[in-house]
Amino acid sequence: MPATTWKDKVADPSNLWLNATRSEEDGRFAEATVFYLRDAAACLSGNLGARAALSCSCAASCLEKTGNINAARNLYFEAAKIYEEQAATAFRTSIREALWLLQEAHDYYIIGGDPEKAAQIYDQCASLVRKTSPFVTSEALDKVLRIKRGSAARPVSLGSPVPQTSDINGAIEGFMRLRDMQVSKPAAPQVETSSARAQRRPSVEKSIVS
Repeated sequence: MPATTWKDKVADPSNLWLNATRSEEDGRFAEATVFYLRDAAACLSGNLGARAALSCSCAASCLEKTGNINAARNLYFEAAKIYEEQAATAFRTSIREALWLLQEAHDYYIIGGDPEKAAQIYDQCASLVRKTSPFVTSEALDKVLRIKRGSAARPVSLGSPVPQTSDINGAIEGFMRLRDMQVSKPAAPQVETSSARAQRRPSVEKSIVS
């Protein structure tokens, strides 16, 4: 069989992300919401957390455009939590990546209506920058971070909501059910061997540089 090229993937009608973006561009926000949530669920199943968070936030944006503010904020908040969880995992390999993920989490906590949690994330980011960059002063911190402490919650539109379809409700329930299973699933214990310990130190040093 012929190999699948990038052109085939882009034109693939089963590409959930592609279908979502096309629907959103055409103004079919309810349809786009479903595709984004299905893509987010598929990414969660494939351990692609940051991609899942992105699709989740895009679904929230589409819901917001239909006037469903509460549902949108719930998904923004969920995207923030996923980014925060991904940051905790990224610390093992790259501080730079962890810092980026935390800043994404901060933004979505703000949009999701939780400025207190956003402030905690900001403090984590500031502490991390100071520890990895000892010459950074409080005045220069804002030049390093793209987020600001005390950011106000973003105002949302208050138009008349479009009734949520059963497809949207089902997609939300399916995504949240998968999230609940993922969060409640206990992590498998890892036994570190002597060779693994020997290999771990260089990777830690590399992550600090990154």
